[in-house]
Amino acid sequence: MLVALALLFGGISLFCAFLLEQRFEGLEVTETTVDQTPVTIYAPAGVEAAPLVVVAHGFGGSRQMMDQISVTLARAGLLVASLDFPGHGRNPVPMSPDITSLEGTTAQLVEATRQVAQAMQALPETAGPTSLVGHSMATDVIIRAAQDLPDVAAIAAISMYSEAVTADFPPSLLIVSGAFEDHLSRVALDAVKQIDPAAGEGDVAIGANTARKSIVAPNVGHVGVLYHAVTLDEIVRWIANATGSQALPDLDGTGWVAGLLFGTLVLLAWPLSRLLPLRGGQSQPPLPLRAFLLAILLPVVPTLAVAVALPTDLGPIAGFVAIAAAFAIWGGVQLLILRRHRVILDRPDLLGTAILLFWGLGIFALALDRYGAAFLPTGPRLGIMALLLSGTLPLMIADTYLLAQGAFWRRVIARLALLATLTTAMVMVPQGLGPMFTILPVLLLFFVVYGSFGRFVLAVRGVGGIAIGMGICLAWAIAASTPLFAG
Repeated sequence: MLVALALLFGGISLFCAFLLEQRFEGLEVTETTVDQTPVTIYAPAGVEAAPLVVVAHGFGGSRQMMDQISVTLARAGLLVASLDFPGHGRNPVPMSPDITSLEGTTAQLVEATRQVAQAMQALPETAGPTSLVGHSMATDVIIRAAQDLPDVAAIAAISMYSEAVTADFPPSLLIVSGAFEDHLSRVALDAVKQIDPAAGEGDVAIGANTARKSIVAPNVGHVGVLYHAVTLDEIVRWIANATGSQALPDLDGTGWVAGLLFGTLVLLAWPLSRLLPLRGGQSQPPLPLRAFLLAILLPVVPTLAVAVALPTDLGPIAGFVAIAAAFAIWGGVQLLILRRHRVILDRPDLLGTAILLFWGLGIFALALDRYGAAFLPTGPRLGIMALLLSGTLPLMIADTYLLAQGAFWRRVIARLALLATLTTAMVMVPQGLGPMFTILPVLLLFFVVYGSFGRFVLAVRGVGGIAIGMGICLAWAIAASTPLFAG
């Protein structure tokens, strides 16, 4: 039965991957760099030259997150260049920490966009005007970049907020918001009303030299809007109209396939873990309630004190030093409490650790990096992963032993206490730790996805089979996905 389930879930996963790879049929996909900015070029096969579209991701994103938009545009007959901003994805250049002024981070990202656009405009495969597509943070970036780029025909801004939009600029602007983004959809409509105060959602406002439209994709939020059919269809039609091309929407409707792939990979973890030989080990009762509450409350103050007190002038690793130290203190205090209550640590189990790393890093992480978002630590991120291990290992060893037994509510409260403490530290030190906020959703998803597989392995191999592996996987996840700042 277990083998049959493993084969079933494995087969579904492979079929999903096959369907996702089929998206690229009829396209020529190449990787290049402009200065040090990684760029993926999507060119329709058999088309000698086509209008250029530059695609840019939001904060904490990467080229992979924009893949469905890039593929749809290329399948419509357009030449697409998608980039990783500094500090994101495979870009080895850290992002400027000066996020509050136009001369800091914004200027750096605008320059990277401008360099990519100019390099792509010089290609023989480029013909006709250029268009720009951006999400969230990138909406302001592409609008400002367009001010100094020649021959920009259209801009498509997804989840837009930009103070660079005026009644006269940009001349052709489509704004797409998710239905759950009330504030941003109001901002979008206000931008349209600069041209025509009577315009509503879905109306095209026409000025002397401007065209503007705001549209809402139903039933999605800040991330889901990237994959919605309304978003894809509207962007292709807007750019085709502005560039005078014959592009027609050929929607990449495989967003649900990626969701099925990741869901099936999580399900695959259960039979894989059950196929492991049962390991005898010490079964220890859960901590008494008083001891458990002490274990989640006592680390709060020392963790905050260390995270706040550490210097912020350590260059690109400053935020990661603080996070690693916070994890180490949190886990260290909990390990002392566990020792006081005579919780005995099992010896590490190589087989359990190996299967956890095989699934977590060799299967799930590679699939996520290919079909979801950048999730491989490369370049400077490898050193950051090594640094983070000094904190993630004690954190997850303590977490595993603290929560191996006991009710589900204990796991929820323990993780929420850690997330709340980190959030408080980021609020207290906004310049030093504030930009690290993307760690919070990463931690939440880690506990849901990797925590589920860890529980599967725990049931078969014991606590010693997952504690170290979970620490390694957490260091990998944070190092691979967190934006890098210069200091």
